Amino acid sequence: MTRTTIYTVDPAGNLTAMRPSEPRSEDFMQKLVAAHPELIADQDGALLLVRREQPIADREDGSGRWSLDHLFVTRGGIPVLVELKRAVDTRLRREVIGQMLDYAANGTAYWQGGRISESYASTMAELGKDPDGELDLFLGGSADPQQFWDQVDANFAAGRIKMVFVADMIPRELARIVEFLNEQMKADVRAVELSWFESVGGVTALSPRIIGETERAQTEKAARGALPPIARETWILERLGPCGREVIEAADIFVSIIGELGGRAEVTSSQGSIISVFDTSSGSLYPLRLSNERNGTIQLYLAHLVYRPAFADEAVRRALYEELVAIVGPLTTKTLNGFPGFDARKLTDPPVARALSDYLRRLLDRAGSET
Repeated sequence: MTRTTIYTVDPAGNLTAMRPSEPRSEDFMQKLVAAHPELIADQDGALLLVRREQPIADREDGSGRWSLDHLFVTRGGIPVLVELKRAVDTRLRREVIGQMLDYAANGTAYWQGGRISESYASTMAELGKDPDGELDLFLGGSADPQQFWDQVDANFAAGRIKMVFVADMIPRELARIVEFLNEQMKADVRAVELSWFESVGGVTALSPRIIGETERAQTEKAARGALPPIARETWILERLGPCGREVIEAADIFVSIIGELGGRAEVTSSQGSIISVFDTSSGSLYPLRLSNERNGTIQLYLAHLVYRPAFADEAVRRALYEELVAIVGPLTTKTLNGFPGFDARKLTDPPVARALSDYLRRLLDRAGSET
C-alpha cells in the first residue's frame, strides 16, 4: 500500500507536511511500544507491559530457548504476545508466523504458573515502580490482584491468548495469513501496521491500523469463549476422569479435607482448577488448588499467599514450601511466589492425607494471626 503525505495544522493555521518515513531501528520501535502500548491496542482496550524479551522455554525444565519481543496482558487477563519487525526485515513475510506459533505452542505447553506475575514484578522493579500500585491503576481498583494473575495463568495454559505482529508496513501476504488464522484459531491473531511520518523539523507522527479484527471472527470467538456454569463433581469427572480412578479418589479426598477444615472447594471462574476458599477476618484465603495439569496436580498457591501479611516474608513461604516437601516429596517448581505442586494421587495414601490436613490447619492458624 502506497502511503501519501499527511498534514497537521497548528492553532495558528500553519500547515506542516508529514511525509512517509520509517523507524530508525527495531530497538527504538520496541522501546516505543513498551512505553506506549496504546499504539497497538485494539477493541480489547488497554495493555499492561509484563516484560520485554520474555524467555519462552521449549521443554518442561527449560529456562528459555526463545525470547518474545513483548508480553502484555489485557484488563480481562488475556496474555498478549507481540513480535515486532521493521518492514525492511525479510523475515516479516513468513518466518515471523512460524516464530510466533513456536512461542505460543511452547509457551502454553511449558509455562509454569506464577511466571507471568514474576516477570511483571521484575519489570516494575527495573523501572523503579510499585507493581501493586501500577496494577491497581491499570485495573482501576476493580479486581483482586491475586485473582487477576490466576486468571492470566489459566488463560495462558488454556491457549486463550492474543498474538500480535507489529511492523511499520504489513505485507499483503502477512495480512491474509493473519485474517485466516484469526478466523480458524481459538487464540486471537492480529497485525498492527504502525505507519511512520516525519516532518522536516523532525516531528514524528504514527498511524496504527489493526488487521485481522473481523466481525465474523469476533462473533465466533465470543460464542466459543462463553463458559457455561459447571458443578464441582462434573468438573472432576470431565477434567480428571481421563486421568484414572485414583486421581478421582484423590480429588474427593482433597475436597473432603477442605470441607473438614471449614472451607469450600470451588471451581474457578476460568474453570481451570478447583480452589480452596477459607473466609478470614482479613478476606478470603486461597491456600491450595487442584489443577488438571500433569494428570492431576495439587498446588500450593504461593502466588496468592505472597500478598497476605502473614506470608509476605520470604522466609515464611520458604518454610511452608519445605514443610510441604517433607510431606509429599519434591514439588514441580522451586519458586516461592508461584504454584509449586505435587501429584494429586499421593493423597490416596492415608498418612499423606492426614499430614496434608494438619499442614493446612497450621497454615490457617498462621493466617488467623493477621490483624
